[in-house]
Amino acid sequence: MTNQFSEALDMLQKRVDNKVPNQSGTIGVTSVPTYGGYITSAEKNADLSGSQKYVTYSEILANVGIIAAGVRYFLNLVAKAKWSASPVDDTEEAQEAADFVQDVMGNMDTPWPRVVRRAAMYRFYGYSIQEWTAKTREDGKIGMLDIEPRAQSTISRWDVNQHGDIKTIYQQSPHDYREIALPREKLIYVVDDSLSDSPEGLGLFRHITPHAKRVMRYEQLEGIGYETDLRGVPIGRAPKALLQAEVDKNTMTKDDMDAALLSLETFIQNHIRSADTGLVLDSLTYASQDERGIPSPVKQWDLELVKSSSSSLKELGSAIDRLTHTIAMIMGVEQLLLGRDSRGSHALSVDKTHNFYLVVDSTLTELTEAYQKDFVETLWQLNGFDDKLKPTLTPETIRFQNITEITSALADLSKAGAKLSPADPVINEIRELLGLVRVPEELINQMITDITEPPNVQPDTDENSEDNDEEESDVTDSRDE
Repeated sequence: MTNQFSEALDMLQKRVDNKVPNQSGTIGVTSVPTYGGYITSAEKNADLSGSQKYVTYSEILANVGIIAAGVRYFLNLVAKAKWSASPVDDTEEAQEAADFVQDVMGNMDTPWPRVVRRAAMYRFYGYSIQEWTAKTREDGKIGMLDIEPRAQSTISRWDVNQHGDIKTIYQQSPHDYREIALPREKLIYVVDDSLSDSPEGLGLFRHITPHAKRVMRYEQLEGIGYETDLRGVPIGRAPKALLQAEVDKNTMTKDDMDAALLSLETFIQNHIRSADTGLVLDSLTYASQDERGIPSPVKQWDLELVKSSSSSLKELGSAIDRLTHTIAMIMGVEQLLLGRDSRGSHALSVDKTHNFYLVVDSTLTELTEAYQKDFVETLWQLNGFDDKLKPTLTPETIRFQNITEITSALADLSKAGAKLSPADPVINEIRELLGLVRVPEELINQMITDITEPPNVQPDTDENSEDNDEEESDVTDSRDE
């Protein structure tokens, strides 16, 4: 059986070798061609093509509430994570290498949390570019002076080969419009390539823009409708024939006639509800033309509404809510909407929040890969360090923590016999979640020492032993008597 299996593997390998002449090289190419460094796109919407799409993204980010709230919520959670450099082993050299990376991260012009927050925008724009600037430290090693973002709207061209490898990225300066070449080796580049192999990626803003544009339009219509809604269409009446007759008899000028009609016409054309909305009209009515001149109930000047039984404002509000929920669903921040309409349970909120935290953790994982390659690797190349000592960047896990569930679980463990020691690190974690002051490390170390080391008991000396013997003898004699 073993021989037959080996022969089958050999035959399969021969077939593969015959079909794939170059197994170690790349044969296929990317699906997004570039011409002269410009990326071709099948996008039909002019507002989402070229550099114009970043203008559109900025517009919806500034003017749609759920997008602004969701982006800030996401970025704040990403920036909250604490980063550390983990040594590759327990040796002193590995620990020194990790401490060096940690020190570089904490001594840049831009704080590390802000660097991470800016890079995390790749989730929305599709990609993120940051440029590092090196400096010589006091210890003679090369560190980082700063890591600065390069706005997506300023990127003009990409030097990309047919396999998608980026060589150079060209930026157009917004100050003097000159083109600046940014070598790939000097950049920290993160891309959301889940749905596209374009170097620009495909971010969430592209998915939510159509819905956001409709929300903006509907809110505009809602505002106009609310301002102009008088529960009907206004209709004005004026004695134009009488006024014209006065003009014909030269008892009134044409300008006086237009001035008399102006207030009524202006109100009808621009009926915006405000604190001073109102109109004063002549109360004179028509009279019969006979000698009696009986007054008519019809006024010469009048204003009324063609009544409307309902308004479309409610339907507009429902449409806005539906689109807002769709945007929140795409961004993964539906929990921000729970409770606004008396719907949704606490359990549902916890579940959606937990899922959102998983998205944040996924983003941190991708950022870790980028900074490990473009930040730590760069430091090692600049200093000529041994690759075997290269530490690993590790961000803190962002997770939903329910203090009630945690304390209840610890109480159950205690009842089962697994009681916590006063020096257990989990005590400080619980205190931090409750907003209480952490127990000082010195006090924890002292408690650990008291637990692990037995009390210092002085051994009995010969003199003490003799005294004890005499005391025992006296006790024995008294018992005998």
